[in-house]
Amino acid sequence: MLNKIEGGLSPQEQLQKTEFRELRPEEFWGGLVSVEGLSDEEFAKKISEAANELGFTYSGYRIPKGEEGFDYHFSRYPRRAFGPVVSVEKHQEALETLAKKLGTEGREEKKTEQPRFRVLLGLQEGYSEYKKRGIVERINKGEIATLESARQAIKSEIGDLSEFGINLDEFTDIEELKTVLEKTNFGKDHTFEEVQRELGEGFDLTQAEIYSVGPWGNYTEPALVIEGDKAQVQKVYALAEKFHQARIAVEDLQIGQSHMVETKYCEDPDEE
Repeated sequence: MLNKIEGGLSPQEQLQKTEFRELRPEEFWGGLVSVEGLSDEEFAKKISEAANELGFTYSGYRIPKGEEGFDYHFSRYPRRAFGPVVSVEKHQEALETLAKKLGTEGREEKKTEQPRFRVLLGLQEGYSEYKKRGIVERINKGEIATLESARQAIKSEIGDLSEFGINLDEFTDIEELKTVLEKTNFGKDHTFEEVQRELGEGFDLTQAEIYSVGPWGNYTEPALVIEGDKAQVQKVYALAEKFHQARIAVEDLQIGQSHMVETKYCEDPDEE
């Protein structure tokens, strides 16, 4: 039985309709630390300290491990929009620094013998929820101080909110608007079961949380780590497009390379 991805089309038919752009690969590097006995606040403090000391962005994710621990993975994110990709040596230094702050050992990943790929797929559709959180944070900091400036920020960064049942013209107070924003989810959340159903058999799926931290702040989002045979990777491309993801990073675990894939929803293409 063929798995249907969209509109009654088989995966093969859907892939033919998928629009994506594969960018030039970079050398892959990945590392991880095992974290136990730390609260979320304590871990956030230590990784933020490391990021600020090094001027480095940890592009990673957390995988739960037992009742009170997790593994934190981060890798050499192959996006070049903000300049050259940070060197392997800098990532090794970042791993050592983080491990010392956490009082644990850091481990570097090795290549696999089999033709395997890995993709970290965010489960939140689009980026409106992330942009909304940024606006709320700026209101809390006083960077957006008036109702009119809040309206302008929302219209320019997110757009019309009528699909969420919000009419910006009805508000008379910025605090009232902030409360409504905080209570409203601007993203459509996908699930493990949905991804499993869409991709079918032949993939290893692991629940995770995107957890990226840098001097600029932090970003979190529910996610899945998807691994499988490289011959099946384009099914993940199609799924990323269906979930309205702008881009995904694809890691080739056998040859040790990673590259960005941009979908038709990408509004800020990377440098080739």
